[in-house]
Amino acid sequence: MGAADEQDLEDGEGWLTKAEVREIWPQIRPISIRAVARSNSVRTSPAPSLDLTREPTYHAADVRHVAARIARGEAEVAPWQRADSDAARDDATPVPPVQQPISWGPDNVPGLILLAIIVGLILWGLASPDNHGTVTDFVR
Repeated sequence: MGAADEQDLEDGEGWLTKAEVREIWPQIRPISIRAVARSNSVRTSPAPSLDLTREPTYHAADVRHVAARIARGEAEVAPWQRADSDAARDDATPVPPVQQPISWGPDNVPGLILLAIIVGLILWGLASPDNHGTVTDFVR
């Protein structure tokens, strides 16, 4: 480790994982950390972190600077990105899944055509005057 790297660590600089940034920015939703970092010019490392999440690591001094700006209300943070916003509470409130009504729309046309062909073949086979190879001939 060089002298510049040691000085960076003493000054509180270095690189932080997303989990560490979440601890410093508790008022930001975890899903929004990357967007908030980007909109507030937080430097990220070119190589992803080693924790298998493929998330970038964030410059510690930049993260701390933005944390102070978030606390003062000066940071670029959309309301839906805040953990204490109405949007975050709405997302956290469980709702039953919405069932889509079954329709006879254009998405079902190929299936309906296949169904019509199968039904037509069955009816043609039953109505045919010479039922060669049917079950009734086999039983007799």
